[in-house]
This record gives sequence, structure tokens and C-alpha cells, in this order.
Amino acid sequence: MERRDFVKTSAIIGASSMLPRFSFAAAKGSDRIKVGLIGCGGRGSGATCNMMVADQNIKIVAMADLFEDKLLKGKNKIANFAKKFDNSKEIFDPDKVKTFTGWDCVDNLLKEDVDVVIEATTPVFRTPHYAKIVAAGKHAFLEKPPCVDAVQARQMLELSKKADEKGLCVVCGTQRRYDAGYQEMVKRVQDGEIGDIVSAQCYWNASLYVGGPQFINHEELACDTMEYQIRNWFSFIWASGDHIVEQHVHNLDVIMWALGDNRKPQEVRAWGGRSTDLPMPKYGDRFSHFAVDFDMGNGLRLASYCQQDPKAAGEIGERLVGTKGVMYSNLYGTISISDLDGKKKWTYDKKGRECMVEEHAFLLDAVRKGKHVNKLDQLVNSTLLAIAGRMSAYSGKKFKFDWVLAKSKESFLPEKFDLKQKMPWKGVPVPGKYELV
Repeated sequence: MERRDFVKTSAIIGASSMLPRFSFAAAKGSDRIKVGLIGCGGRGSGATCNMMVADQNIKIVAMADLFEDKLLKGKNKIANFAKKFDNSKEIFDPDKVKTFTGWDCVDNLLKEDVDVVIEATTPVFRTPHYAKIVAAGKHAFLEKPPCVDAVQARQMLELSKKADEKGLCVVCGTQRRYDAGYQEMVKRVQDGEIGDIVSAQCYWNASLYVGGPQFINHEELACDTMEYQIRNWFSFIWASGDHIVEQHVHNLDVIMWALGDNRKPQEVRAWGGRSTDLPMPKYGDRFSHFAVDFDMGNGLRLASYCQQDPKAAGEIGERLVGTKGVMYSNLYGTISISDLDGKKKWTYDKKGRECMVEEHAFLLDAVRKGKHVNKLDQLVNSTLLAIAGRMSAYSGKKFKFDWVLAKSKESFLPEKFDLKQKMPWKGVPVPGKYELV
């Protein structure tokens, strides 16, 4: 399959054409929302289960995945989870759900009567898939990241505009934005509780190499084939964008949110490398650690750290230091504001519904009420920080942040799609040799 066929979409539906069901110009009410899932792996099936908890007035009508074994595994997981609900067959009937596999699975799913699409495939495919979702006039939940390079970031920003033109809702998988503790904390910061912000830090330092054990099931595949690398996408730069983009974007997004979403870096300088001794190419070509210095202007610096090294010390969180206090947040731990002496002034200790459920509740409520919501630009802007940090660490270069979105031509999407094709092995990027494009 050629790249141009893979990313081709239909023309934008004009204002006089049929609007999507549940658009703000369509009939409102409590009709059962029909859902299609693209990408049936752990995150896709997990997101579908989260959506069921959020709203039982939905029906999963179609599923799509490149691989049949992944689709069947995801189908079984969703079917077992649905049994907890009294009306399980109305939400998910494994005997009636339509399933599609292969390179054309997305096109076939989008031909079905689907209102909302969950897109949770390998990150490099998220942009071309969303182009098809918008062309088909469907609302969407997009997992992060929405893009893996600057070319895709530009495409996503254009697709966001097209979604607005069509009245399509799009909510993204930055679940911290739907956590009650984070929401209260950010409100307090923006209301001036910690004063003027003078420094910022964020962390996703894991004590494991994410995805390592999943290689066991595919030992028979050659490591340099497209199939192996898609099945193990988290270890390969072209497929994942590296873990700074695929995972650490969560923490960067919190900082951008707290700063008001309208602030961006002026310059970027990063360091990184691969310290893990896991063998290559079996365990991919990506870095195991990054440290990025973002010059945010007006004297403010953002320090960004992420690591995936087995048995290394772990820390996940975000920190803002102001002239009156310090904010610290950790989705898996403490959310608090302290004074400059370290004394806690406010701590969030309430436990509400899980934020990975709330993000779906937010989307489905908007769709059902005909309220237009679009969270894509927020996530693209945060992802651009991660992309810029990766490019600086790979190359060892310092550069203006605006250059990435305005001029970078780096693109990871392959020209052709064939599971058996050999993928060129360039090895781990070497700072000073890796070229910025």
C-alpha cells in the first residue's frame, strides 16, 4: 500500500451537506451513541472500557485493528468487562459487533453507522487516521500523542480547523485535565495562590523499559520487519516518536495548562541517550533518557526529565515554583500547594471518579448535548515541546522553538506499508551527527 493512498481523505463536507449525528445542528436527546474502536490493543480496549463506565447509553458497533490476533484479544477483554453491566448486550454484543483487519480496516470501519470513534493505534498512524475520521464526519476520542513529528503537527492543526468547520467534537487522552485535583490545583495557580511563577519542572522517570516483556510473543519475527516494529512500536522512533513524545507529553501538558496554554518556549536545548543494555535492534533504537531546558522567556525556565531504565529511581510529577509558594502534582500521589518554607497550604485528598473515565464522560456529554468541544490544539501544542526536546537531544543542537513548527521537515511516516518489508536500521541517534531537518 502506498503512503498517498493511506493518508488520502475525502473533500471537506460543505455547510449545506449533512451534518454529523449529534452535531450542534442535529437533534439532541438521549439516543444511544454508536462507537467504533480503531486500535484494539491495551490502550484501545482500556479506553473502551473506560467509556463504558462513563456512559452506559452507548453501543460498541465496530472494531478495527491491523492485526487479527490483537483485535480478538481486545474483543474478549471488552466483552468480559461489559458483563458487569445489567444491559451488557446493549452496550457490547460480541456476536454482532463488526470487525475489520488489515491496512484498509480504518476505511471499512468508517463506512459503518458510527457516531464517535476511539483512535488508539500506533502513534505514527494517528494523524492519517484522524484525517479519515474528520473526512467521514465522526466525533473522536484521540489518544496521545496526536502526532510524532513536526510535519504531522502541522497536519493536525489543519485537521483541527476542519473539525471545527464540521462541528465535530474531539477530546484527547490527556486525562490529568479531567482530574478534579488537578483542576482545582491549576485554578489556584492561575488565581495567583503561588504568586508569579519563576521556575517549572516536570518528570516521568520510570524504573522500567516500557514494553520490554511484549517482545516475547513475537520472537519468530525478524526485528527489522515492519510487522515486528509496529507490534513493538514503543521501542522504535519512527512508530512512537520516542517516550518523551509518547509518554512524557502528559507532564509537559500539565505545565502548559498551568501556564495558560498560550505560552511557548523561545529556545530549546536538550541532552539524552541510551543507557539501557537491552539488546538492539530487538529493543529498538530509541533513547532511554532525556533532559530538556526550555527557555520560556521573561526569565522562566522549564526543566523536563524523563527516563526508562530498569531499576532506576522513579518519579512522575509536575512542579511550579512561584514567588509565594510551590505547586506539586502527581496523578499517582500527592497534589498540593506549599509555602516557600515547605509547609503545606492546601492538599487535595478527595477521591472522585477516575480521570480516565471522566475524559470520556466529558466527550459523550458534549456529543449528546450538541455542544462543540475541541481539545486537539492543546495537545498538539504540548506535543510540540516533546518533539522539539527529542530533536535537540538527538542532534545536540540548540535552536529556536518556532523553527520546529514553521520549518522542520522531519517525517517518520513510511512511504509504503507492507508488514514484511525491511525497515532501514540507522541505529541509536548520536548527538553531533544526527541532522536536523
